[in-house]
Amino acid sequence: MKHIILDTDPGVDDALAFLLAFNSPEIKVEAITTVAGNVNHTKGHRNAKKLLEFLGETDVPVCAGAEKPLIRVMSHAEEFHGKTGLGDAELPEPKIMTDPRNAVEMIHEKAEEYGKKLVLVAIGPLTNIAAALLADPSLPEKVDKLVIMGGAYNLTPYGLGNANAVAEFNIWHDPEAARIVFNSGLPIVAAGLDTTTHPDYRMSVDMFNKINAKNDRRSKLVVDLCKSLVEKFNGFSLHDPQAIAYLIDPTMFKTEKYKVDLEVHGELTRGMTVVERRHYRRVKEETNTDIIVEIDAEWFLGLIMDRVTGE
Repeated sequence: MKHIILDTDPGVDDALAFLLAFNSPEIKVEAITTVAGNVNHTKGHRNAKKLLEFLGETDVPVCAGAEKPLIRVMSHAEEFHGKTGLGDAELPEPKIMTDPRNAVEMIHEKAEEYGKKLVLVAIGPLTNIAAALLADPSLPEKVDKLVIMGGAYNLTPYGLGNANAVAEFNIWHDPEAARIVFNSGLPIVAAGLDTTTHPDYRMSVDMFNKINAKNDRRSKLVVDLCKSLVEKFNGFSLHDPQAIAYLIDPTMFKTEKYKVDLEVHGELTRGMTVVERRHYRRVKEETNTDIIVEIDAEWFLGLIMDRVTGE
């Protein structure tokens, strides 16, 4: 079993990641830490509590994190995720109390408690992870690894940007934080747009219709979360669930190891994950990221159907 801290900015695909994580016996979520990203921090923090109450996981601590990027002005993606962040889904106002510890305190506390048994999982901007590293630069030696949904690495035909031509939203939202994280020595596994937008790994319209036909409590939530996006984009990219799926069974994923750095100043390239691909510069000791480049599609989509939907 993997003990994880889930750092999140819920978020439609974050909500699907919650459903997958809490219905997977391979994973034990020790805490939720929230960060501004898809929506502002107040909305995202509330959404995390709503999702935990929906799942009956009210004992999991929920800790508030960064309300804005380290340096940049706060942005959001409400045009994609909806005004509340949860598409057309309507969940009751939560009763869970916010844990008195902030995100950085919780990360440090769980790192001391679980050590190398702890995996940090970041499916939003990397602001909280960067802050935790700045507060304790020895964190990379204490935990197992960091698994992220983030980046556009141009290693497949689908590794293009969605926030701009070359940058993925989570990284683009706080590129300074991402640069700190990628250069920290923390082992990173990255699920980026290279695979999350790959047609073979997306929720197709046919898959959505099968979920809609199931008509159970979780399936109804998935439909309300995704319906407008499936209609708009002819399917739905399962960004954040892909990071959770890697934790469940990494043998179903092919990764390639590269040195990755961040563009933080470019007018047209802010947030670009710059991959060192020159063969004569690929020094094994300098690589810092295992980038997912291929997935067992049948297994992954079956996992979504089996664990995200249904009772």
